[in-house]
Parts: sequence; C-alpha cells; structure tokens
Amino acid sequence: MWIRLRLDIGWRDLCFGFCSSLLPGGRQVAQAKLEDLWSGGNNDALVCLSVRSGFDLLLQALDLPTGSEVLFSAVTIPDMPLIAKAHDLIPVPVDLSGSDFQLDLTALQKTVTSKSKVLVVSHLFGARPEMEEILKVARKHNLYVIEDCAQAWCEPEWRGSEQADASLFSFGPIKTATALGGALCRVSDPAILDCMRNRQAQEPVQVGRKLTCNICKFACLKAISTKPFFGTITALARRLGKSVDDILGGLTRGFSDDNLLAQLRQQPSTGTLQLLKHRLQTYDTQRIHRRIQHAQRIITRLELELTQPERINPQHSFWLFPLLSDQPEALISQLQQEGFDSTQRGRLAVVPPPTDRPGLNCPHATHLLNQTVFLPCYPELTDAAIDRMCGLILSLEQEKTGYN
Repeated sequence: MWIRLRLDIGWRDLCFGFCSSLLPGGRQVAQAKLEDLWSGGNNDALVCLSVRSGFDLLLQALDLPTGSEVLFSAVTIPDMPLIAKAHDLIPVPVDLSGSDFQLDLTALQKTVTSKSKVLVVSHLFGARPEMEEILKVARKHNLYVIEDCAQAWCEPEWRGSEQADASLFSFGPIKTATALGGALCRVSDPAILDCMRNRQAQEPVQVGRKLTCNICKFACLKAISTKPFFGTITALARRLGKSVDDILGGLTRGFSDDNLLAQLRQQPSTGTLQLLKHRLQTYDTQRIHRRIQHAQRIITRLELELTQPERINPQHSFWLFPLLSDQPEALISQLQQEGFDSTQRGRLAVVPPPTDRPGLNCPHATHLLNQTVFLPCYPELTDAAIDRMCGLILSLEQEKTGYN
C-alpha cells in the first residue's frame, strides 16, 4: 500500500467531517473551543489553515528588517524558505548530523551572523530531538526559535518544547490524526500571538465546500489504497514508466505552486475547526504505539542499533521510518515490486545557500536525503509483513556483499 494513501483517519471521522462541513456559522466559538483545548488554559494557542500559514503569520508579526536571515534545518519542504523570501528575508540552511536528520550544533555556530534573527528547527519523520543545547546556542545569539513539528505530533499532551518561542503542528492530509487540514501553533509571547490573531482575523475564511471536496477526494484515495486497487495502480505505473508517486503524488498536496501566499492567507473553515477538535479528542493513540512497535521490530531485524544508533530514540514516533541505504533506487524498486510502499525524498529538499555564501551547501544533509529510503511502518501492517520486508532488505544487502 502506497505510503501517502495510508490516511490516518477512519470512515466515521470522514463522515463526521462531511457533516461538519455542511453546518453553517459558529466559527468563532469553534475556534475558541479548539484553542482552549490545545492551550490547556495557557492562552498561547492559535489555530491556522496550515503550518505554512502559521509561519507566514509569525513572520508578519515579527516584522523583521529587510535582509534579515532565517536559519533553517537544512532539510525541509521548499515552501518554508519561499515564505521567508516573500517577506524579503534570506533563508540560510544549517547542516545536519548523524543519521537522524538533527541539527548540527557546530554548523549552527558557524552559520549564524549578526543578520540572523530566526531559527526554524524541523522535527522530521516523527523525531522529537532534545532542544536544550540548540536553545542555548540560539539564546546566545538572540535568535527567535520556531519548532516545525508538522511531522512530529504523537500525543495530546505534547505541544513542543516550552522553551521554544513557537511550535507549529500540522494536521494536514497525510499527517498523524489528520483532519485533512488545519494547524495548531503554540506562541509564548502574548504580544506576538495577538498580532498573529489580529492579522488572521482580517483574512477571508476558507469556503466550507473545500473541506467537503477534500473529504470526498480522500475517501476515494483511502478506498483505492487497499491491496487489490493499489496493485492495479502499481502495474499501470510500471507500464507507463512512472512511479506511483508520479501518478498519485499531486493528489495529496495541500497547496499548488501558484500564488502561494494567497492560498495560505485564509482562516480555517468551521468544518475544519470542528473536525480537528473531534480528532484531538477521539484519536486512538494506540495507533502510534503500534507504529513505534513496528519501527522497533525493523530496528531489531536489521540490527540498526549497530549501524544507525540514532534510531534508538525513545522520543521517536516514526511518522515515517528513514533507512539509510547505499543503493536506494534498487531497494525501493525491489520493495515496491513486492507490494511495499517505500519511497524516497517526497516533497523534502535541501535548502540552497544564499548566493553570497555558497560554502553553506550542507553536504551531510544532501548525502542523508539522497541515501534515505522511507519504509512503511503504519499500524495496519502485520508482524509477518514487517519480517518479510526486512528479509527483502537483508537479501539485497547480501547480494551486494556477495557481488563485491
């Protein structure tokens, strides 16, 4: 089954969302209830259309001088540095370390300048890295620290590091506990939060039929992600010389490339607010526990504790399982032929360095992204399927060793 079609939402939730999308009015009350639920009485929450929207609102509220630098974990989705550029800011990558895509503190020290004002730390694939040392460096240089937790939500009690200035969580179509849209932001400074809230209040509300259409689309995608349909799609893709990503990838995109800011600058509809609140209150966290168990089984079967010790992280919830391979294309091809929805890269990219600082080209992040294969470990997989997948990976490794 294709990894992007393993939608973390059930048919009852889709029905609830469909009914919510048809209900008129009550948007302000729904927003207030959702933000109160998320903040737990701390009054530090704002619900937005997406993490990108929250990031855009943050940059508006910060009102940084033109030409200020926004430092990014080197691997992220391209829209994030594009938003910074739209604010006349300079996106600057910070290289990563290890095999788990974590920010390299030495690289951060070398990258920061007097023009650096913001640091965006991406928590990728379900990881929850320790922020203490990162925050020490950031505070030393007066950086405003934003956690991009779009891929990292795993339990209702966790809202990011309380010491970070802002933490952004996504509940878009392929995320954990998806509401097919919506994001929740925790912002520590009340003045900045108020500014974000006031600016968002001036934006148009996304039309309710957008959620209705999304529910219908993803209900169809959920149906065709079952094995018989998916096998047909895979066979069709091979015949056309394409991948499943090529055929279906665009269907899960939340925003197109055209006029990005106009798409981001909308308030979430009443239906989205109600569906997101419903998902947070009713989500079965046992699904995440099963996902983690599958990941631990992969680690044990492949003996990754020896070669990629960073995988043994008790804070990792494995939204995706990243596996380093020196022959990623061959591995993906073999796994897909056997019905496993492995993939590579997706929408992630390495942030390019500024033209006047070409030395910040982040070689380790580039190597990591090029060598990483994403393995499925979603809850629906059985232990037998996990073992068969690991067996295929080990067989390919043995073939390579024998050939050499």
